[in-house]
Formats: sequence, structure tokens, C-alpha cells
Amino acid sequence: MDWLPFIRLGVALAIACFASVSDWRKREVSDLHWAAMGVAGLALLAVQIVQDGVDLTYLLFLLPMAWFFFDLLVERQGMFEEGIHPLPIALYLGSFAILAFLLSRFWNDGYMWQLMVIPILFVLFFFLYQFNVIKGGADAKALIAIALLIPRYPMLGPFPLIHVTVDATQYIMPFAILVLFNAALLTLVVPVVMFFYNIYKRDLRFPTMFFGYRMDISLAREKFVWPMEYMKDGVLKMSVFVRPDDSTEEQINQLEAAGMTRLWVTPKIPFLIPITASLLFSTILGNIIFFLVQ
Repeated sequence: MDWLPFIRLGVALAIACFASVSDWRKREVSDLHWAAMGVAGLALLAVQIVQDGVDLTYLLFLLPMAWFFFDLLVERQGMFEEGIHPLPIALYLGSFAILAFLLSRFWNDGYMWQLMVIPILFVLFFFLYQFNVIKGGADAKALIAIALLIPRYPMLGPFPLIHVTVDATQYIMPFAILVLFNAALLTLVVPVVMFFYNIYKRDLRFPTMFFGYRMDISLAREKFVWPMEYMKDGVLKMSVFVRPDDSTEEQINQLEAAGMTRLWVTPKIPFLIPITASLLFSTILGNIIFFLVQ
């Protein structure tokens, strides 16, 4: 039995769970979580290359991946910020030179293109974060780390239930993309939970009850929530969408000054939690999209 998928998934789930707990409690996640995942990913990728019996020149691939990954975690000046910084420039030039060498040598080898999925995902997740599709920096780093640690669909005995039948699946929708897709789907559970919670509490207001719940205004100051109610020109307004331009504390102060003691809020649920759940969900179920289009 190939134990690499079990080790990869175990490491990913363990680190993601610790990171999710930190994100839930403090809305902060240390980059040490992703650094640990990256180190494990590089080590296991080296083991995979040796185990697969391919040309050991492929081990050179680890060098640019290590630089690209850890450069995302390190706070440093831009390469041309306040002068020219030769070290990162040299490291990037060297990394691209290694990739160019490997591509020129193994252009017609499918194994090379399996590996190239990793840096392509690095770039994709980076731009999804830059364009605010992925909201949190920790979420983007988690997905990049998953791309490095689990570059292939993990095959664990009978799982996934929806088997990957063709190698093209690895290219069209790599595992890290599937994790992001399923994490987005899992967030759809939240409105359902809100709905039944508000029915239980007898706080019935449509459609607000799908997006939040009522809370004492004193508690709202202490919790990670966004007020759904706000004052505008002395009139109480309601919005089911987050108003990012407004200060939460200022909104609560205005509502309290208007005499309110309870208000509707929507919780700040870290996306890292559905990402972690999606890791296990995606491993067990597989890619439902390819099942539907078959």
C-alpha cells in the first residue's frame, strides 16, 4: 500500500485543524502553520519523486518550489522598493532558470507537467487573493500549502468514492481547486443552520434569519460579528450584506445611542474552517463535477 497519501492527508488535516482553531478564537493564524505544511510538502514530494522511479534530476524542482513558497510567507521589501535588492532577484532568476532547464529537458514527459501544476496553482491562488476572490491571506496561504503538500488526488483504499478515472482530471481541476470549490459549497450550510436556529429562538424575520441572529448589544462588542442593523440619518436600516466601509464599533455605538439593546448580527466565520472540512470531504467523496458530466 502507498502510504504517502495517508501521510499527506494526515499532516494537512492536523495543521489545518490547529490553524482553524486559532482562526476561530483570535481571527489570526500564524504563518508557522503554513511553513510546517510547506516543509512537509517539499519532503514528501522528494520522497514521491524517488519512489516513482523517475529521473532524479526532477529533484531540482524542489528548489524553485521552496523559494516561491517561503517567499510568500516572509515579510520583506519589494525587489525594487527603496533601491535594488539583489538577493531575491537572484533567487527568482535562479528559480526560473531551473524550471526552464527542467521544461527543456522533460517537455514531452507527462510527469513534468504533473509537477508544473504546483507553481501554476501558486500563481492562481495568489491572484485570486489579490483580486479579492479569496478574502483572507491565511486562506490563500492554506490553499497554496495544500497545492504543495497534496499535488495529486489522494487515493486512500476505497476513497474517493468518485474515482478519478483519467489523468486529465489532475490538470483540469487539481485537488487544491477541488478543496476551494467544495469549501465554497460547504458555506451554503450556514444559512440553513441560521434559519433553524432562529426558528428555535423564535426570531422570525425574512430574509434576515438566513444570514444572522439576534444578540445583546453588549455581547456584540465582544464577539467576532458584523452588525446587520445600522443608523442612517437617524433612521434604523437593515442590510443582509456586510458593510465593509463602516466601523463595527461605530455602528454599535450609534445603535446603542438610539436605545437598542439587541440587534441582528452576522458572524465572521473564518473561511479556513470550511477549507479544513473540505479537505476531508473532497478526499472521501471526490470530484462531484466530473461525476455529473460523465
